[in-house]
Amino acid sequence: MKLLQWNVWYKEDVNNIVTFLKEINPDIICLQELTINHPEFNQGVDTSKYIANELGFNYYFKDAQTSTNNGKEYTLGNGIFSRFPILQSRFHYIQEPSNPNDQNTDYSAEGRLYVEVELDTPNGEYTIGTVHMSYTDRFVSTPAKEAETRELIKVVQEKEKQYLLTGDFNALPESYTITELQKYLKNVGPEVEAKTWTTKPFSYNGFEATTLDWRLDYGFMTPDIQVRSAEILNTEYSDHLPLLIEF
Repeated sequence: MKLLQWNVWYKEDVNNIVTFLKEINPDIICLQELTINHPEFNQGVDTSKYIANELGFNYYFKDAQTSTNNGKEYTLGNGIFSRFPILQSRFHYIQEPSNPNDQNTDYSAEGRLYVEVELDTPNGEYTIGTVHMSYTDRFVSTPAKEAETRELIKVVQEKEKQYLLTGDFNALPESYTITELQKYLKNVGPEVEAKTWTTKPFSYNGFEATTLDWRLDYGFMTPDIQVRSAEILNTEYSDHLPLLIEF
């Protein structure tokens, strides 16, 4: 089976995302920065529903944050999509949402969410989780980010078999977040030299990033799962590159 992990960037045209996903044709898809009713990008579209309908997949979406842009509310969240039936779904806030506005957005104060589904696949039941963790300035660990990590650990430490976790962790390979997760799950790769961000210019509070120099996106599994391959895919869409895992 193939699983694709991707932060699709709320600014990206959802039709480009669908085109790429159809080309790769994974069985399971974990996406972050899906939006509903964003007034500036993909206006009025529920991007999770649109993607699911275009692919003919089952899906589960949960909003992490309701924010305001130019006086209009929109929703941002995470979704899991699957060609296999979804038996159960659940979510857990690793950071409770607040309500930043478009004039004074603090990325570190946004709601951050873990979502999970149980799938009925030809190889048995699998549990899939995905997360989008907070951005911190230059990806430096903070007490709040470490608290998010501990909340995530509460969920994953109970997983014993046929479990996969992916996401945009906004954390570097040597960070507290990734180090702690590897105590419970195996990192599926590829090597840390493979970067996933950024393919688009980023500027925030004096930090400028314009080149593909950062590894922020990862996949983890319980030890019973055999990984056949894990690779970073190239695409012009989004500001993150997707991770494709075959297992």
